[in-house]
Amino acid sequence: MVTLRRVTPDDYRPTTASTSFAAAYDFTPTQSDYADLLRTMPQLRTLKGFAWGMLAVLAVAVLMGFFLVHDDGQPAIDATTLVPLTVAAAVATLFAFGYARFGGRAAWRKPLNREPIHAVLDSKGFRHEGPSGSQSFTWNVATRALETNEAYYVYVPNGLASLVYWLPKRAVPLADQASVRAHIQAHVKRYRLR
Repeated sequence: MVTLRRVTPDDYRPTTASTSFAAAYDFTPTQSDYADLLRTMPQLRTLKGFAWGMLAVLAVAVLMGFFLVHDDGQPAIDATTLVPLTVAAAVATLFAFGYARFGGRAAWRKPLNREPIHAVLDSKGFRHEGPSGSQSFTWNVATRALETNEAYYVYVPNGLASLVYWLPKRAVPLADQASVRAHIQAHVKRYRLR
């Protein structure tokens, strides 16, 4: 009898990292890069969950106002309760779903964020170098990685937040994308495709 097993992304994960791998890519960030980067931040996903929760509470309160009434025929929820709840839900929703776009614009206004970047991936780590300086990390501090249609993202803890190193796919030739993915997967245990 043959037992079938579901194939997972880990089945294609390399078991060892190539010590000879070294790649360097040059790119100039765009405004959409920063918006995409903000969308991938874990804090924003938490904020979106909170906004959906606020919208659910608002929907329940509105429905209670329509369908639940006191003995005297007055609605169980009155306007003094609904107005602050509606304002809080609207603010949470606007912030959660508009932050990436507006945050991307705000980041784009800073001249340093428009400088060309030289990204280097090798067996030691991941490095961003630009005219105003460089930032780097070693692979052992990276906690997770994410690959989207737009870029590769590697997360490094920094207190309550995470630093994110990214490499847009437009900077990586199509022939190199599989080796870049394999190299990051070999070094970062939590690798996700989205």
